[in-house]
Amino acid sequence: MMRHFHVGITQVAWVLISYNLVLAAAAVPAAHAVRRRPRSLCLAGLVVFSGSSLVCGLAHVFWLVLAGRCLQAVGAAFVIAAALLLLDAIHGSESRAVQVWVRAGILGAALGPAIGGIVTQLAGWEAIFLVQAPVALVPILALWRLETPRTVAAPITRPRWAPNLALLLGSAALSAALFLLVILLVNGWALDPAVAGLVVTLMPVAAVVVGRFATPVAPGRVVRAAAGFVLIAGGLAGLGLLPHAGWAWTVVPQLLVGAGLGFTVAALTEEALAGRGHPVIHGGWTIASRHAGIVVGLLVLTPVFTHELAQNKTEAKRAGAAIVIDSSIEPLHKLSVARAVLRELDAADGRLPDVRPAFASDPTRPDSAELTRVGASLQDRLERAVTTAFSLPFLIGALFALAALAVVSVTKEIAP
Repeated sequence: MMRHFHVGITQVAWVLISYNLVLAAAAVPAAHAVRRRPRSLCLAGLVVFSGSSLVCGLAHVFWLVLAGRCLQAVGAAFVIAAALLLLDAIHGSESRAVQVWVRAGILGAALGPAIGGIVTQLAGWEAIFLVQAPVALVPILALWRLETPRTVAAPITRPRWAPNLALLLGSAALSAALFLLVILLVNGWALDPAVAGLVVTLMPVAAVVVGRFATPVAPGRVVRAAAGFVLIAGGLAGLGLLPHAGWAWTVVPQLLVGAGLGFTVAALTEEALAGRGHPVIHGGWTIASRHAGIVVGLLVLTPVFTHELAQNKTEAKRAGAAIVIDSSIEPLHKLSVARAVLRELDAADGRLPDVRPAFASDPTRPDSAELTRVGASLQDRLERAVTTAFSLPFLIGALFALAALAVVSVTKEIAP
């Protein structure tokens, strides 16, 4: 998308920010609206989401993508809010409906990165939105045959501030893992989008597995949430302190973050919905909190990341120039190597360049071994510069998780 519209990472971040900002703002009003007509408004939300997906996929200018994303968020707000009531009607149990509702969201997060990466690799970013359009219409057939659930006469009570604030801060922390890690893998370490999608799926898959067995391990919701935020903070700190470039180094931190996600989201959502009150309204507040947290995370982390990346790239180029100048490569050959390196940097188009081809030479040259050594050294310096640029944003994400832990520590759990 950056290459297609000739925009930077800060502008592309608004593709995520705009969606989550509008969804956070629309969640509670949508929850109030769907109380009386959940099926009809869910159908309308699916149609809006499908149509706006087409707008995004066919957009020829960047602002149209942003407009489509805002419309998508409005449709999604009605669908997600109505789904809680419809699940209650299907299962006949409010607690079971909440469990399925939360797990469905986590499962979608598990499938999304892999499918999105593969689709992007095969057909481009536009195909993601074009595929979403018909997929969003699939549930209409099931909804059409579903009986309209009865209106639940439950009082509307104030939202519980502690679990919702913890969800907000936790989502801000998770935005570092989900958004920045993808950029690091694709633009920083030059992985194919399909491979990067599979790599980041480790987090939500771990969340699904842990979420399924979390209650027997830690039966209290507050205890589960606290344990989860400790794991998330540890995982993000691990991503911020990676010793070398390479996706394998992200496996353990991702599993920690994913396990923490499995503990926290379900526990805090259940805690926010516990007690008396209309469940869909409190569900709307949890949706708003989670997506507002993503907005906060992206607004804080994106400028930090872009500043760190620019600074580290500049330092890496200076260090690289010093490596070439101080090497024992033939003086006249240093100029041709420098020009070749600049060509590789220009051809990278926003991704980590591979400068080693610029140092390829005839093996019979007397300085052939030195050229190979300098090329490997310069490539290592560039990879370390890119990896280091992500350290501070990941560590800030860990601080968001610790802030959420502090909120959870003062939360007084109530009986369901």
